[in-house]
Amino acid sequence: MKQKDFYKNLLEPYQDEMLETLKQFVAIDSTYDEATVDKNNPFGKGVSKALGFIEDLAKRDGFIVNNYDNMVVEILNNDLEKNITIMAHADIVPVGTGWPQDPFILLEKDGFLYGRGVADDKGPLLAAYYAFKALRDNNLLGHYQVRFLVGGNEERGSACMEHYFKKLNKKQPTLGFSPDSAFPLTFAEKGIIGFSVSKDINFPQLISIKGGVASNSVIEKCTVTLKSDLEFLSYLDEVEADYSYLATDENMTLTFHGVAAHGSVPWKGKNAAMEAVKHLGEFYKNEDFKLLYELYSPLKGEGVKASAYSENMGDNSLNVGLFSFLNGHLNMVVNYRYVETAKEEEMIDNIVMSSKPFIIKVLGTSPLLFYPKDSILIQTLLKAYQDETGDLETPLIASGGGTYAKSADNVVAFGMQFPDFDSHMHGVNECTKIEHLNLAMAIYARAIIELGKKI
Repeated sequence: MKQKDFYKNLLEPYQDEMLETLKQFVAIDSTYDEATVDKNNPFGKGVSKALGFIEDLAKRDGFIVNNYDNMVVEILNNDLEKNITIMAHADIVPVGTGWPQDPFILLEKDGFLYGRGVADDKGPLLAAYYAFKALRDNNLLGHYQVRFLVGGNEERGSACMEHYFKKLNKKQPTLGFSPDSAFPLTFAEKGIIGFSVSKDINFPQLISIKGGVASNSVIEKCTVTLKSDLEFLSYLDEVEADYSYLATDENMTLTFHGVAAHGSVPWKGKNAAMEAVKHLGEFYKNEDFKLLYELYSPLKGEGVKASAYSENMGDNSLNVGLFSFLNGHLNMVVNYRYVETAKEEEMIDNIVMSSKPFIIKVLGTSPLLFYPKDSILIQTLLKAYQDETGDLETPLIASGGGTYAKSADNVVAFGMQFPDFDSHMHGVNECTKIEHLNLAMAIYARAIIELGKKI
């Protein structure tokens, strides 16, 4: 057996089992569900079911398994101190609208797999899990612990890992990775600030606006209810707005259509709520809406004097992810991400001052992450990727996304999206390739072994 094919051959017997497991895993709607949150289900029953699925899988496979309060499932091969920690998540973002098939039924077509979570993060999770399992089954692991952590709140702020590391005071990783980004690997992640924008607004014609499913997703659909006005419809037709409507005698409900995308790259989508704000402000000459659009439509933070650029990480980004207007009160939630040349406190001050008379409330922050490219962790994972793929050209990634790498020491995001492949993560028709899952298993297996040599 050639050494370069060792891990691919090792994982080949696990490929069919992984696909069958993924089919069952995708069938679980593990979106955060406020309606079913309780003491036993801190993120809702769907997330608990997904965590339970992984818990049962790992127990059947003979691992040491602990479920910590339906927040984190911990999978271990032994109780040694030095560890390689793998961090993945079972929760998903809401499916949105426009899928041509049921997003919870895994669709295999022409070598592609379609379904919510196949790329973020259920597919990558299982690729890393079966790499771990294959190494354990074949007695290839060294004198160290492999700790596989599966969380249930990554998409909404990673409260799961805060619970695990801070409240439960679990040990930090010696070295590790999270299969929740792209290959080759992510050496830097932008800092994140979540904040709300609110104001009471006098807009007699407007009854309500509702848009968005998650703060870190571009708003795909926005519903506007206002008093019937044929002239406004004519205006929308003239400017070729993308909308549909349903009218009654007194009121009409319009749906503005956008394009979903991950909130870290809002320029890849089209924000339906901001389109609605633009047209409503322009036609009705509402100064608050016109100002709101001026401040929050620029996607790099220019409108609120919070733009910055770095050669390592690119531009800051700004995404309006949730939008509501009811009884004259506006509230929207913004997901803002900044590069290493920007300072968090300065950006917050600029946003607050620039947004007046709108009221800003900071909802949460996530610090910037930056690992030297020549560090042992970065170089070891990069070599594992390069040895399995032969790809020596693709550069390391500085990402706008926030992963579990920010929740623990000595961890970076490592795969699983391959270069030049668009998985439509957080969007309609999220997908991956079967060959990518199979190759990722080999990469992760090699990475675990190589990291083990460093601890």
